[in-house]
Amino acid sequence: CRQLIRQPPAPPTHTATPAPPTHTATPAPPTSTPTPAVTPTWTPEPVRAREATFDLPYVPILMYHYIRTVDPVEDELGYYLSITPELFDAQMGWLQEQGYTPIRMDTLTACLLGEQTCPEQAIAITFDDGYEDAYSQALPILERYGFPATFYIVTDFVGQPNYVSWEQLEAMVQLGMEIGAHSISHPDLTTLSSEAAADEIVGSRTMLRERLGIPVESFCYPIGAYNSSVVDIVHEAGFTNAVTTDRHEIQSMLYELPRLRIRGDDTLDGFAWHVTAFESVER
Repeated sequence: CRQLIRQPPAPPTHTATPAPPTHTATPAPPTSTPTPAVTPTWTPEPVRAREATFDLPYVPILMYHYIRTVDPVEDELGYYLSITPELFDAQMGWLQEQGYTPIRMDTLTACLLGEQTCPEQAIAITFDDGYEDAYSQALPILERYGFPATFYIVTDFVGQPNYVSWEQLEAMVQLGMEIGAHSISHPDLTTLSSEAAADEIVGSRTMLRERLGIPVESFCYPIGAYNSSVVDIVHEAGFTNAVTTDRHEIQSMLYELPRLRIRGDDTLDGFAWHVTAFESVER
């Protein structure tokens, strides 16, 4: 049942506060759309469960963007969105040492629906936007630890500078990674008409399924923006779950799953705080 969300205590104090940036080095999303537009005839798929039916302990869902090194003075926004490869490696090592078992979002959904048993200390690792370092930096580290993860892809960005290619996505699939949809062009879906929002949501799923030959079950709302109409479209499009940028412990709504944002200025202790923040909260 829904309960009042109890906020966890403040995280450990960060070791440094970056100076204001002198310029923004993080590249803006591409404005071109080289990928042929997908205009499927949309017929809503059979209705699937929207709420969890199984009393599963809280499973943390981690949210990453870049795995790279960024100067906080030159690019403040990029710094907060970026985890250095060394720190990401240390974070994955901490998860292993603490006995966590990373699972994909499709597995988590099956657990939440009571369709399979969830491993002890399950945790999900997700990456937004499909940056190239997901392949060149994150993937080798994940592979070394034997950890699966879910990567949310903006289909029009695939193959653009600083983003993954279709060939790289195919390699990631072969290594057991899950590919989720993150729209065609990364708009605020809540500002679009129902038809335009459906084109973005359904089109991204269709393109990924056709190009990679895989099921695409998970959706990530661009910029974290969603409302009841957008949720309805995601549900009817055939996705089994969707993730937000909201931070709380309620995981009963499968199309509004919260995540824990991992920041560039987090220490390893700060990371541990994020992961364990809601462990003692009554469900």
